[in-house]
Amino acid sequence: MRMISIAALALALGLLTATSAASAASILGSWSGRGTVRLTEGQVEPVSCRVRYEKGDSAGKTIVFNAKCAAAGGTFLMYGRISKRGANSYRGTLFSEQSTVAGKVDITMRGNSQTARVSSSRGTGSVTLRRR
Repeated sequence: MRMISIAALALALGLLTATSAASAASILGSWSGRGTVRLTEGQVEPVSCRVRYEKGDSAGKTIVFNAKCAAAGGTFLMYGRISKRGANSYRGTLFSEQSTVAGKVDITMRGNSQTARVSSSRGTGSVTLRRR
């Protein structure tokens, strides 16, 4: 169960919603990267993730994502939506049906790189993703 929580947190780190089709284009596509997750019990685990962003509506105001993350305990799937909060920042939610985890994600973009920070009742995490 501990590994499921770690992967769920890590996967949550890669979703966004843009406010226009033009700004959404910068996030659309495939991303991958690595980071760490810290569980509320104090364990810190490395994690690697792949995230795919797609338009969630025809206006391009919503971006949906699917993520696959791997940690020592296995591979886990997540999904979610995020909204643009500023010029280079996004905020949203993520879910994992495998581990029944829901959390919040904050993303900061810098060119072809993004840092996603995730939090839930089970812990926190940070992953740096790059365009694939």
